[in-house]
Amino acid sequence: MKKLLAVSVLALALGACAQAPTDSAPGHTTMTADRAAPALDGATLSAYDWRLAEAVDRHGKPVEALRAGLERPLSLSFSDTSLSVQGGCNTQFGGYALESGALRVEGLAATMKACAPELMRLDAEIAVRLKGSLAAQVQGGADAPRLRLTTAGGDVLAFTGVPTPETRYGGPGETVFLEIAPDRVACSHPLIPGHRCLRVRERRYDAAGVLQPPAADWQPLYQPIEGYEHRDGEHAILRVKRFTDPHPPADRSSRVYILDLVVQR
Repeated sequence: MKKLLAVSVLALALGACAQAPTDSAPGHTTMTADRAAPALDGATLSAYDWRLAEAVDRHGKPVEALRAGLERPLSLSFSDTSLSVQGGCNTQFGGYALESGALRVEGLAATMKACAPELMRLDAEIAVRLKGSLAAQVQGGADAPRLRLTTAGGDVLAFTGVPTPETRYGGPGETVFLEIAPDRVACSHPLIPGHRCLRVRERRYDAAGVLQPPAADWQPLYQPIEGYEHRDGEHAILRVKRFTDPHPPADRSSRVYILDLVVQR
């Protein structure tokens, strides 16, 4: 009886081994961090702002010429067919294409602003590296992906993906112009005693770009405008993206404002 039981157990074990897939078995996949990463495609690239987190040369040593890009940090933004580089002196922009695990960057153009010498050098250093065909890979999960680019010279640039507002709020948002009054006003806040709000009103421009007379009174804005820091006594007109947060905090409105451009200050 003991021999029969041992044979049965051995048969079951051998059967399980026969059914277990191996790495060489057709169709076998292994769940790793890289396999779970988002695909390297236009949809993934455009869903994040990619902030420079590491820059090393072919020997693994830090690229000193890009140190300022780590501190600011320098970032890449993608649309379906174009990319832009921010964080240096000027915004650089150009076309790109994805080709079998490579990111091909067309010649970058740039705005023509003058800045401190170190920022001008940063623009030049990143432009030299973001040229031609770069080996590209997206690593990590969708919540915190990393874009790894290897340049023709062997430098490895690693960027951390931060979801864009469009990704965070599930849509493109609405572009509006807000006029900001010079002084804040007292306003009630459930968690902040003595809270003071910006005073804002929407403004419109006609087809020729001429600012139209205001059509609404000043209103307190209880939430901040992401990316905008108000200086008391300063008047401004901002172009902002307005989103709806489907799950706002208890002390916040469902409306979210994110700075797109300072039109007038």
